[in-house]
Amino acid sequence: MMSMKNKLIINIKEIDEIEYYKEKGIYNYLVPLKDFCVGYDTIDVNNINKIDVNYYLLVNRIMTFKDLEKLRSILNYINLKYLKGVFFEDLGVLEIIKDLDLEKIYFPNHFATNYLSINGFLDKGIDSVVVSNEITKEEVEIILDNVSENVVIPVLGYNQIMYSRRNLITNYNKEYNLNTSLNNKITEQITKKQLPILEQEYGTVIFDENIYNNLELLKNTKNVKFYLINSTFLTKEDIISYLNSNSLNNNGFLTRKTIYKIGDINE
Repeated sequence: MMSMKNKLIINIKEIDEIEYYKEKGIYNYLVPLKDFCVGYDTIDVNNINKIDVNYYLLVNRIMTFKDLEKLRSILNYINLKYLKGVFFEDLGVLEIIKDLDLEKIYFPNHFATNYLSINGFLDKGIDSVVVSNEITKEEVEIILDNVSENVVIPVLGYNQIMYSRRNLITNYNKEYNLNTSLNNKITEQITKKQLPILEQEYGTVIFDENIYNNLELLKNTKNVKFYLINSTFLTKEDIISYLNSNSLNNNGFLTRKTIYKIGDINE
């Protein structure tokens, strides 16, 4: 498993983590840009310019026109020497970066679930796509057998199950005169699951209660650009421990086909 380290990519929370991961043999870094990400610990542009190794920028907010123009100005300020590419969710970002010598990696979170959709985006000038982590192992393998370019496969981390542009905890506190922390857990009333919830300036993200362990996908090497690790709520030491021991039990949707309608149950 650890022989695939050269294709692991991980979002960092501060630039000092790069040295730690380098020592552990991980050399691909995803840097969430401050003011342009939700659900991640972000890094401001001044600190990003201190990075002296190759990295990728993460921009996963849904944008307004003013946001896109601000992003354009930031990209003009960023030292492009070490910036290899941009992971983005809003397709407007593609217009901003289309003329830059950067890899364009589309990260639609849950929606890249089949190779026809993925190839459609690849045909439009996108270099790679992050595959959904809510599909089965068989579905992932079908995608890898049929994509026209290498894609990114999520393998470890808490899964984002909902994103709202609204500041949900702040609004709740205001309505009920409370002082609930913006980094908290909520109880889902039917299942009683304890779901991590994180509010930031530009929205609120709710995560599943389990750490998704899709590390067995590291065995799939055909048409893989990166194996993605989401470090949100995880320490760097925990991540290396999980990679070395594969001690996590939960493997998300790999063995559980998603049920969309009653007729799917017997398929």
